Amino acid sequence: MQITDALFEQSSLILTGIFIAFISSIVYRITPTGFVSAGKYRTKEGAILIYLVASVILGLFTPLIYELCKLIILHIPVISIIGLLIFLANFVINQSVPTWKHTSPKTLLIYLISIALIILGFVIDLKNIF
Repeated sequence: MQITDALFEQSSLILTGIFIAFISSIVYRITPTGFVSAGKYRTKEGAILIYLVASVILGLFTPLIYELCKLIILHIPVISIIGLLIFLANFVINQSVPTWKHTSPKTLLIYLISIALIILGFVIDLKNIF
């Protein structure tokens, strides 16, 4: 029971970390052959600059993202949050591995299941209200 309590207490921090990983995976990607940002390979100097700027900007926005995550935890059903986490994890992983595509059948199935969980959470929550 203590593990679930600790996870619940730290859930806003966990969700914040996932959102930061999601945002950074959109800004840049590190591959075995180099650093990619905006679909282009960058020089070492360019990569360092992009990484530092992204780190500073994300660092400045982390408190705002944390507060948003606290609101999400309070107002969105747990099943919907699980669906959101699966969706974001699937996106980050597919973005990180160059040979994996967002449109493969397995990836699309995972996206579909995660969206179904998001919707299911809200439907169940609405049934509890009425």
